[in-house]
Amino acid sequence: MLLSLSRFASAEVNFDQGVNVRNIVEEASVSEVKAPEAKFIVPSYTFRDCKKITFTETSPLTSPTVRLSSTEMYQDCQNTGYPPGQICFPHTNVYREDVRIVITEPRTLNPGQTEVFEVCLWGQFLSLKQITPAYKYREDLVLSEFRLTPQAKAADAKGGAQDYCSLVIDTVNSCSYQCKDGSWITKPNPFPSTPPWVPFHGCPPSVPNTAL
Repeated sequence: MLLSLSRFASAEVNFDQGVNVRNIVEEASVSEVKAPEAKFIVPSYTFRDCKKITFTETSPLTSPTVRLSSTEMYQDCQNTGYPPGQICFPHTNVYREDVRIVITEPRTLNPGQTEVFEVCLWGQFLSLKQITPAYKYREDLVLSEFRLTPQAKAADAKGGAQDYCSLVIDTVNSCSYQCKDGSWITKPNPFPSTPPWVPFHGCPPSVPNTAL
């Protein structure tokens, strides 16, 4: 409104004829300048990095440290309010983590038996997949360290490697997985998009086949 009044003041006005204040207010209202909208970030793609860690009967309870690196690409956009309307600049974030696995209690592996785990970094989120565990483990993530506490032998926990279900449907609020036995598991999306139209996928690619 100050801009409009100053423009009116700079124009030639005949004060001998009087001034129509109502016209000034209406003109200022029509000429009001809108501020540009705030900028926002649109994630476009995240590259996941995974590495396998193997334990044998002679391995120490603490694994070697592995370096994971995940690259996140996104658009940093600014609405200008005028043509072209939106200006976007590509940006890249690189996340790195030094990860290790610690078996918190001694357990026995048979000669020649191995346990294989897979650690992954997806953006800034770490995950662990038990590929061929000899025991059923309780998982605890402390900073960049996965602490596994043996609960029972895998044979006592329905035997063999833990079954995993693969992601099939990824929506804003839920993640749906299909398991090898044909069953389905649906879980809440841990990282729902805000706003919903932002193309960010927060569902993990797989989950253990456990009873809900």
